Amino acid sequence: MASIINTVKAWLSIARIGNDIALGIATIIGHVLGGGTHLLDMAIAFTVGLLLGAGGNIINDYFDRHVDAINKPWRPIPSGLISATMAYRVSMLLFVVGILLAFYLSYINGFIAFVAALLVYLYSYRLKSVLLLGNLIVAFLVSLSIIFGGVSSTLNVDVLIASLFAFLLNVGREFLKGIEDVEGDMVMNVRTLATVYSPFKAYIAALIIFAALIILSFIPYLLFNYSIVYLTLAIGVDTIILFSLYRARDLSSDSALRATRLLKISVFLGLFAFLFNKLISFYT
Repeated sequence: MASIINTVKAWLSIARIGNDIALGIATIIGHVLGGGTHLLDMAIAFTVGLLLGAGGNIINDYFDRHVDAINKPWRPIPSGLISATMAYRVSMLLFVVGILLAFYLSYINGFIAFVAALLVYLYSYRLKSVLLLGNLIVAFLVSLSIIFGGVSSTLNVDVLIASLFAFLLNVGREFLKGIEDVEGDMVMNVRTLATVYSPFKAYIAALIIFAALIILSFIPYLLFNYSIVYLTLAIGVDTIILFSLYRARDLSSDSALRATRLLKISVFLGLFAFLFNKLISFYT
């Protein structure tokens, strides 16, 4: 019984189930922001986001197994809890099922799901080592989940603004994550701002991105008549971002790890800022 529980925990860990649920929620929010109210479409969009997210995280761990042996030896593959071959096969299965489900929503949704799966595979296999491109792909994939949900209803300005904000937030987070993983990335010749230049320059790049995001966060309220609820939650996101930058200021891997974990909260809060604003507009 204990071995079964440990196996389940290992699969949930390698899939990063919390991140997968977040992607699924992002697709639902994209659907709602587009004016959609169809519960079955929301459930399918959520499932697609969950499956593709899990497949992407597993294939990333598969290709990262040598780096993780240095940075994170407790991860399921380097620790021996899950074999590399099995992880690869499960990730491919999740990709296929997710893409097929996406085609149920529309041909465009199916195409987006295919592109997302292809990008995350190429990122894990090769592109993460390309300076800046890997960071941009990760951030783009997060924003694409919102667009995917929007396409399942209507791709409108609200969807595009939310996806832009998600993109910028995750670009900044990726720069800080480069500081978190700098030791293993240098050993494996992964080219990030932190390894090619320095953790300090990676931190400054994150600071610039987050400063731009904080300024832009007021635009929907000032120019697009977003509600005071949105503004309040947006300020909450900005506060978390600033605190994360403060936590990472010493440029150590441990501090960067804590900062990137905090930024996950800001992603959720930012998504719900847009969701609550949309719900308020429905009933006013």
